[in-house]
Amino acid sequence: MKATVSSRPVQRAIIAITLLALGAPLTYGECIVAHTHIGINPTWRPADWSTPGVGSVDSDPTDDNKLWFFSLPPIHDCATPGWPAWEQANGGAFLVLTRVEEEGEHIAKPDDPNKTLYTCNFLYSKAGGYGDPNGREHIDGWHSAFGPQGAWNLASEDVNTSPAWDIYLQRQGVSSNLDEDDFFMLLSDDTAVLEHNSDTYSLQKRWLDDENAWGIHAHAGFYFWLDESDNEVSVVLSAHDAGGLYERSADFTIRFAKTVIQPIAGDLNNDGVVDIGDLQILIDHWGQSGIYSGEQVESHDHDHED
Repeated sequence: MKATVSSRPVQRAIIAITLLALGAPLTYGECIVAHTHIGINPTWRPADWSTPGVGSVDSDPTDDNKLWFFSLPPIHDCATPGWPAWEQANGGAFLVLTRVEEEGEHIAKPDDPNKTLYTCNFLYSKAGGYGDPNGREHIDGWHSAFGPQGAWNLASEDVNTSPAWDIYLQRQGVSSNLDEDDFFMLLSDDTAVLEHNSDTYSLQKRWLDDENAWGIHAHAGFYFWLDESDNEVSVVLSAHDAGGLYERSADFTIRFAKTVIQPIAGDLNNDGVVDIGDLQILIDHWGQSGIYSGEQVESHDHDHED
């Protein structure tokens, strides 16, 4: 069944009610959701993730003031397999979309009843995987980076000194299988933002007591109007600093799918299941070798005629 929404205000109200019913955190306090992080210095990494507070490597020291986005890093209990992107370790889609329902009915797009509303609200942890009740709900909004050795952190002095940076997001586009108005983000106060390409949204800076620093902590849900053929979709965003302290980020593509395939050992055909199909591939290639060493190179004449 589909519940057709006749107007945008009603549509947003239904979405907000549904979020409350799902138990989605719409306030701050103890945050149990996974945010996309925004920081600086995108090519800096700890020398060893097992001891992130010691040593570092930086493939491009000239980008220290450039903004960037990233998912949950390797040291997090809910680390994203394909960090810094929201991806599987093999580059496949990681974020799962679920259809939004109100009283058991789907919510249809007002001007296209073939499309219904989807959002992203699954639980995940590194130890327990998808559906782990001890994991974090993915994904919701934005948080400034507070990374190892402070290398990704936005500038902050003290509670009485507001930093010069003023970060805002800009929507660059959506995947080609979507109409421009098939994506929006919904704030905790029931305001829709980033509804169209080139739209911007300012991220309020605030003093974060838990970090003892100025930063960003903004809740916002990701929503898509999808038809039955839209299995994988994406939105492209960029981060900017209206204060002029930091350089624009590279475009960041966030991919979502109704069904994801996790890489598992033995799944040779990448269909998400280890079965007879994988065994057949193994049998067909049994005995083949991909090993080649320099000692196998035959000597040959290096003289060449012009």
